[in-house]
Formats: sequence, structure tokens, C-alpha cells
Amino acid sequence: MLLLGQLAKVQGLKGEFLFHALMDNPDRLPDLKGLVLAPAGMDLQHAEPQAPAHQVTIRSFRWHQERPCLALQEVADRTAAEALKGWALWMPEDQASLEEGESFRHDWIGCQVLVDDQLVGEVLRLDPSPMGYDMVIMRDLRPGRTGQRDIPYIKAWFQLDLPNRKVRLDPPPGLLDLDRIKD
Repeated sequence: MLLLGQLAKVQGLKGEFLFHALMDNPDRLPDLKGLVLAPAGMDLQHAEPQAPAHQVTIRSFRWHQERPCLALQEVADRTAAEALKGWALWMPEDQASLEEGESFRHDWIGCQVLVDDQLVGEVLRLDPSPMGYDMVIMRDLRPGRTGQRDIPYIKAWFQLDLPNRKVRLDPPPGLLDLDRIKD
């Protein structure tokens, strides 16, 4: 499943929520099927929903002061909504559409990272950054090295081979050794 965002502040008396969207296009919400609402700490990325997670349907969607605002069919009023504040909204991955050459962040997890056909690491995750691009968080597997390296996702540096679970990296000189530079 894919995390779409979280129910933020309850808005009004009819059980609406301001929605903290993690998705690119919140306007798609009313068209999505199979949505699941889960407590904030429940990770449904690789697991089937378990109670108290449950399926929901979008009753209404609008924009309020440049923020998405939604109501759920299963939430009748403000009292019922208050108990769900902070819960996460998920959708089945098959509801997403990717353009040619695009991938999900979670597809990268566990891929081997190669530089000049030499194994240098393993992708732990991709994190969004405040600068507007992702950071590829890599476990350093080079001999004598430990820890992780944060590598900005610059498209020209990366070639993803998902079927073989490999990422070819062509970093600028010294990028993987920034922690070893002496003043």
C-alpha cells in the first residue's frame, strides 16, 4: 500500500478533516478505491491491514485555504472525527499510475549500489528533502567502512535496474568519502 497522507485538524461540525497530503495530486482522492485508514504508527507499506485499520470512502473533497479538506463516508460528525485525528490514509499500489521511467521509493529499498561494477552499498530508503529532491540513504558496504551515506538523487548520477535489484551510481569524485575529508 502507498501512504497518501494524514488526517490533520478536524474542520467544522460535519466530520471533515484538513488533510496533510504526501501525494503529488490530492485532487485524485475522490476517484481512488480501496482506501484504508490506519493509526499513525501502523505501517501498511508491506503488510495487510489489520484492525483497527479499516476501509473508507471519500464522501466529499474540497480545498480550504490552499489545503485539502476531506470527509469520509464512515465518519458522521465532529465527535467521530476527533478520535481519528492523526490517522494515516493509504491506498492500494495498483491504484497508482507511473510514467515511463518512474518508480516508487520503496522499490529501491534493498537494491545493491554499484560504482564501476563494484558493490559499495545497499539502499536503505529514499527520503524527501527540504530542497525538493530525494536523498538516497545507503548502507556503506565498502571494506573497512560502516554507517550510511546520504546521496542526493540527481537523475544523471543514478541508473536503476529494478528487475536485477541494482542501482548503478556515477557520483562526482569524493562524494562517498565526504566523511573522510580532513581540514
